[in-house]
Amino acid sequence: VREGDTVVLRVRDSGKGFVHNHGGSGIGLVSMRERATALGGRFNLTSAPGRGTTIEIHVPLDVPAMLEDAT
Repeated sequence: VREGDTVVLRVRDSGKGFVHNHGGSGIGLVSMRERATALGGRFNLTSAPGRGTTIEIHVPLDVPAMLEDAT
């Protein structure tokens, strides 16, 4: 979805949900956050037991210009 100068990827489920602790042993969520940040965006995770999970990644539309500046 485009929201102004940003593209938003939003994934939701109505599953079991979970308590998000930043000390987990996996790299999946960490990797997603790092990739969003590398593109000048942000990563949001909302989850709670019994309430499902929502992941949102917001990335600015001018990513190619930003990447050119990095080289």
